[in-house]
Amino acid sequence: MAAGFVQCTYHFITQHQMIQPKETVLVGVSGGVDSLALLYALHTLRNQLNCHLHIAHLDHGFREDSADDAAYVAEQADRLDLPISRDRIDVPQLIRDQKLSAEMAARRARYQFYEQISERIGATKIALGHHRGDQSETVLMNLLRGAGASGLKGMLPVRAGKFIRPLLAFSRKEIEDYVAQLGLRPRCDTTNSQLDYLRNRVRLELIPSLERGYNSNVQNALNQTAELLQAESDYLEAVAYDAFQVCRTASCRSDTVILDRCLFREYHLALRRRILRLAVAAVFGEVRDLYFNHFESMLILIDREVPNSVLDLPNGGVFRRAYNRVFIQKSIDSYPSFEYEVAVPGQTSLPPLDAEMIATVVERPMDCTAADKFPDGKFEAVFDLDRLQLPLKLRQRRDGDRFQPFGMQGRKKLKDLLIDAKIPRQERGRVPVLMSRDEIIWVIGYRTSEPFKVRTETKRRLYLSYSSSTKIDQNGN
Repeated sequence: MAAGFVQCTYHFITQHQMIQPKETVLVGVSGGVDSLALLYALHTLRNQLNCHLHIAHLDHGFREDSADDAAYVAEQADRLDLPISRDRIDVPQLIRDQKLSAEMAARRARYQFYEQISERIGATKIALGHHRGDQSETVLMNLLRGAGASGLKGMLPVRAGKFIRPLLAFSRKEIEDYVAQLGLRPRCDTTNSQLDYLRNRVRLELIPSLERGYNSNVQNALNQTAELLQAESDYLEAVAYDAFQVCRTASCRSDTVILDRCLFREYHLALRRRILRLAVAAVFGEVRDLYFNHFESMLILIDREVPNSVLDLPNGGVFRRAYNRVFIQKSIDSYPSFEYEVAVPGQTSLPPLDAEMIATVVERPMDCTAADKFPDGKFEAVFDLDRLQLPLKLRQRRDGDRFQPFGMQGRKKLKDLLIDAKIPRQERGRVPVLMSRDEIIWVIGYRTSEPFKVRTETKRRLYLSYSSSTKIDQNGN
């Protein structure tokens, strides 16, 4: 029977193309029955799969006897002649420091550990010991949280092209029987019986209740539901991804996704929800702790007539609508204050803005004519140097700022200029202004000032160039 278990594992691995020849597979081993079955099955198949194995064990620090688990896993590594990487993290302290649930803190610590070891040893796959029982629990937990099809499809056999679950084809009993036939005595994690954790309550109370009172085969039913929804979700995800690319507009910030509201609203509601999920995943790498109500709130704000709105999201996320643009981004703390003296002539580094400004002085050429071509005044500009009072200073916009925009007769509030340009309120603090004493001569990215323009009698021209990897464009990106 042990041979049958191993061959079923092999067929499941090849069916889902989990492991390619010569890959290094990091195997997460806790010492429990599931991870032992995974380890020994992969070890038996290592030549058939033509892969290399490396064991990873993380002590979460939850139990006093957890060091014994680490020693036991080390014994298995020695027995199988496999390399092992071990570490211990004080997850209870992590829970206190980051105000996370025990399950979330342990998961983050574990996956971070796996990623670090994988990078160090060059592993391209990370094998996890989840089985059909875990899958049914996950589906029920997601159902209780109000998840849609993306949540009800449960755990994938292969996630992100890296995380593989070769035991998803097996029940817990089949795994226990296999380990017993090997003569192994797996470690027992007593926290698995504590009802403080949702997953434990689902496993120990909810599923047995459903089996007794409603469907004795409920776990198989939940797994079949997950498999059906995985196929349907894969199809919809591909369609939604194409729609996401159509709606997505260019952004020079890696922590922000911007969607075109008008294009977004042309799609069916089912695709809109998935587009928003893809946007969140693009910014945060995953869609965790966001539920139905979060996405519905975003959809409501997108459809409202009010042009500007903000919604805080879990894990430091922010949703913003600014006119016909929709922003999903990491929370922006108040922009750091800055004030820099600009070297004239010369180059000035502007660290808070990740930018620099270059100033060049040019004497009026003898053949100067009115037909001379000048910069557009956005990120390059030219001024009459003799009308300026040095030193020039670059600072943040301030309440009450006014100036006379190029080509206008009267003065205008800087706030009104940015509103007219449809710059979201949250982004206006990022706009730098160049000062000559108390006068604004340039709102960088937008307009120069009329009083300091170059005239026919100008003797010295000051050319300025502003460059930044994160500069805001005229649409607030």
